Amino acid sequence: MRYYSIKITNPSDGSLISAPGFAGLLGNSSYTSFVNGQTLPGALNVEIDCPIIDAATSQGFALLRIWGISLAEIAQANNLINKNITVFAGMQRGLPLANPAQSGQITSGFIYQCFGNWIGTDMTLDFVISPGSASGTNPGGIGTLAAPKNFTLNWQGGAPLGPALQNCLQTAFPGYTVNVNINSGIVRPSGDSPVGFYSTLEQLAQDVRTMSKSIIKTTGYAGVRIVLYGTTINVADSASSSTSSSSSASSSTSSSSSSNSTAIAFQDLIGQPTWIESPNIQLKTVMRADLKIWSKITLPQTLIQNTSQANSNIVNQKVNFQGGFYVVSLRHVGNFRQPSADAWVSIIEAAPQNPS
Repeated sequence: MRYYSIKITNPSDGSLISAPGFAGLLGNSSYTSFVNGQTLPGALNVEIDCPIIDAATSQGFALLRIWGISLAEIAQANNLINKNITVFAGMQRGLPLANPAQSGQITSGFIYQCFGNWIGTDMTLDFVISPGSASGTNPGGIGTLAAPKNFTLNWQGGAPLGPALQNCLQTAFPGYTVNVNINSGIVRPSGDSPVGFYSTLEQLAQDVRTMSKSIIKTTGYAGVRIVLYGTTINVADSASSSTSSSSSASSSTSSSSSSNSTAIAFQDLIGQPTWIESPNIQLKTVMRADLKIWSKITLPQTLIQNTSQANSNIVNQKVNFQGGFYVVSLRHVGNFRQPSADAWVSIIEAAPQNPS
């Protein structure tokens, strides 16, 4: 069965904020479709549009809409601004092909805007979610020109990028987990300006990617990417990189450091993968939270089985895309009570691990 759980908390003390009249009834969730190990038949309808992409690309905010809320919730909508929010989604047990192991957290951040709508008999609560969770001492977000985060990258000439980037991000995001796993050969040329100042994480990520690509000129090299997941920042430059700078804040949990590949099952696919640009492809799966940027994936083999006498070169005799890929971006899109198969999905952009 489809599953969601929305957790809204106060950044000052971490306390859960529940809908009026529902305190203690939904476990550790403000809104959810799964309580006490069972799907809740009367769960409210929700709509989700959540992009997951590296910080160098302007992605806007995640959007969340909850249907069927009360007048009391509309009245207090403005009070939820600047509160932290975490959204979990995927599938839970109940249908033959549902895989609960793929469910989990899809986004986390703070509520940038929240407003209630009442049109006819429809009442909704709409959230605009910004990445970067807040705490009692550190405001959320990734910085804006009006309210800069003040990133300082002190990268001296002749030194590798990894330690400098680790220190920059850990200073700007105290309390976050920062995992840096990049090529140790990204060394700043002597004579370059050693210190860079940035107002936003997007500016920093764009500059870091450009500089890394100017130093590592290997064909197909995509540059260093910075990805923010809730209170974890993963920095990587290759889905298969085994050369890590020695600056990880902890044992690296970024997907780039794993040699394992997630097999996309045939029953997970919604439609056929397709080209979007050379060499990247796009595929749509049942909504899942177990993939991150830089995760390695493999697509299923063809289901068509022919005898040797019947084999041919016809293109529709096999799946178009074979081999290994890594995830470039994700977008989770869902309408909880829309019955069509493609109404609760994850849209994946992937690139080949070994482009030729």
